[in-house]
Amino acid sequence: MRTRVVAMWIAVALLPATGVDAQVSVPSTKPPTARAGGNITAKPTPGPVPRQANGRPDLTGLWLRRGGIVNISDGLPKGETMPLRPETLKRMQALQAKDDPQTNCLPLATPRGNPYPFRFMESPTHLFILNESMHGYRQVFMDGRKHPDPPDPTWHGHSIGRWEGDTLVIDTVGFNDLTWFDNYGHLHSDKLHTVERFTRTDLGTLKWEILVDDPVAYTKPFTLTFTALLMPRDQELMEYMCEENNQDKNFINGPAASATASPSR
Repeated sequence: MRTRVVAMWIAVALLPATGVDAQVSVPSTKPPTARAGGNITAKPTPGPVPRQANGRPDLTGLWLRRGGIVNISDGLPKGETMPLRPETLKRMQALQAKDDPQTNCLPLATPRGNPYPFRFMESPTHLFILNESMHGYRQVFMDGRKHPDPPDPTWHGHSIGRWEGDTLVIDTVGFNDLTWFDNYGHLHSDKLHTVERFTRTDLGTLKWEILVDDPVAYTKPFTLTFTALLMPRDQELMEYMCEENNQDKNFINGPAASATASPSR
């Protein structure tokens, strides 16, 4: 049974980046209440970028990204289309909606978005992205290590991070090839390599750029740009249980959107 009321679109996300010491004191919040993913919203919040003691932007807070959930091509620059290889398009055209990993309570990997919030948690050596959706998390190594060679393929891949000025950069390799990029059904291979750039442009806005490079599935790299908004201070991550009493799959039938739509997407 799910603690949340779950819509057909299950999602991914990030949230609070703050030092370990700062995590000791937690502000009081309202007790959790049921909320449906499709109904979660956030409004722009003006104000200066908060900073940590070391001068870097403080990514603390609960963030919500709504862009690209249905189709990540929405994040492409105007006029661009997904550079699909013919064999990738052929695979997509054979997809069934019920095979979407999110329908089966499986992890949602970068660059997939979802209508649930996320939070950053940061220590001197690690950064974690806590996702309400699927009760998942991502581990990012911030201690200067390199990617393993060869990497061990996993759902979320192997991530290393660094700061470039006011931008958090997360480089990820080592994905398996089992996830979809969106509800539409964009696929990838285990050669997927992503570089994410997170820039807090003001108090309530997080710019999220994702460079996607997969020479097996796509003819060239492409960049997606989305925006995450800060949620109200009285909101927190809620428990999300998909594995127990998952009823979505029983009502999802027919081909995936990619099997019926124009190949230009």
